[in-house]
Amino acid sequence: MKTFQSMFFAIAFLLLASLAASAQTYSAVADFSPTSNPNGAWSYGYLTAPGTSLILYTATENDNCVPGMSFWGLYLGSCSMLPVVAKNDTTGNVCWATDCVPPNYLVTSPGYTGQLNVVRWTAPESGIYELSGSVMGTDYVYPTSTDFYVRLNGNLLFSTAVDSYDIPTTFGRRQSLRAGDTLDFLTDWGSNHNAYGDGTGFRALIAKVAD
Repeated sequence: MKTFQSMFFAIAFLLLASLAASAQTYSAVADFSPTSNPNGAWSYGYLTAPGTSLILYTATENDNCVPGMSFWGLYLGSCSMLPVVAKNDTTGNVCWATDCVPPNYLVTSPGYTGQLNVVRWTAPESGIYELSGSVMGTDYVYPTSTDFYVRLNGNLLFSTAVDSYDIPTTFGRRQSLRAGDTLDFLTDWGSNHNAYGDGTGFRALIAKVAD
């Protein structure tokens, strides 16, 4: 009997471990790719105004302009992209100009004419998903003065003004999604309508927890 019980619990444990391992988790930071857009469930682009269609970035930069950083953005000139989204590829902070970006955040900035930077996640299958993340300013001089939003199919789930440096604001919720639903992480230029010094760091995890 004891042998049978031991085998039963061992099999049950293996099944639970297998289910946990198969649960898909998507990370805006860890999944970032400087070579593919769209990149699996993720895509990077901008809106010319709220409610307009997403325009995908086609310009990318990897390590040549800012060592340790990878970028997607709207090309303005040599080593100049705005709006832009970028990842720190190192294990420590990367600082340039007036920004410092930690390794566990993406940094986004809106455009000079008010374009909204967008990191979009598209649900690959229907189910219940757990969303968690945080957002903070990365500009230590100005400091940052943006608005950050999370929108589901264009509908607002979360918003906050980002007007400080290195002070995270967390967000999260459990949400039923259908395949093809989109979660947009948007950054605009804030109430001052000025894109200077608007480095905004965010991270997000999206995990399917039930069918």
